Amino acid sequence: MAGGAWDRHGTAVARLLTRMPALRGEEQEAVRADLIALHAYLHTSEGPLSQEALARGLREGEQRMVPYGACVASGLRRMPSYRGIAFRGAGGTDGPGGGLPGPGVLEPGVLVCDPAPVPALLLGAGASRPGGAQYVVWSVTGRRVRQLTGRPGGAQTGEEVVFPPGTLLRVLGVREEGGAPLILLREVPVAGPDAPVRHGGAELDADDRAVLDRLETSLRACPVEPGGPGWQRLGAGPPGWAVGRPPSD
Repeated sequence: MAGGAWDRHGTAVARLLTRMPALRGEEQEAVRADLIALHAYLHTSEGPLSQEALARGLREGEQRMVPYGACVASGLRRMPSYRGIAFRGAGGTDGPGGGLPGPGVLEPGVLVCDPAPVPALLLGAGASRPGGAQYVVWSVTGRRVRQLTGRPGGAQTGEEVVFPPGTLLRVLGVREEGGAPLILLREVPVAGPDAPVRHGGAELDADDRAVLDRLETSLRACPVEPGGPGWQRLGAGPPGWAVGRPPSD
């Protein structure tokens, strides 16, 4: 799939590995392949290695995209995790519901997940954010990818974080901001004793309400900038979220 692009992405990853000895060792070849896949995902704008092609392929069950998606997911697990608030522009704001799933889907308590990676944007406290329809997620396992993007990020310019495929999120609330929908979500465990047992429609629990308070506090620290810069390529567009748990292995 990568063709001649493999060497180009491999060269960039080789430079990265010289600065990150923790990613070297007995599994260096596996690490290298995973990071080449993730680097291609982050830097390819068209063709079979692009973010859009991988998302479409995984959502449609295209088998040839599964190995690529698995390598991207494994590469993400090697990146540092991020705990806090992340933003994603919903895109398609001209249509009904601003490009978001219709009524009855994004209701408080509903669980959603995407079989594809979901990029989002981090902003520092006090930084402004674009307006329009958007998702606001409390991240637990979202992965910071600055080491591979080569973009320094910052309080005002933002930094990308990518949620691995199958990340499970619960809708905490739906707001309206400037005439556009604002969807508040919380990342929840997929497995283990803390994994949720309900698929939606139930009353939010104490943990949900605590995270909702954090989200609303963080939103007040990131005001909307009317007419400001739009969402970055890796932090925009409606995810392919479906209601319920991700499929098992």
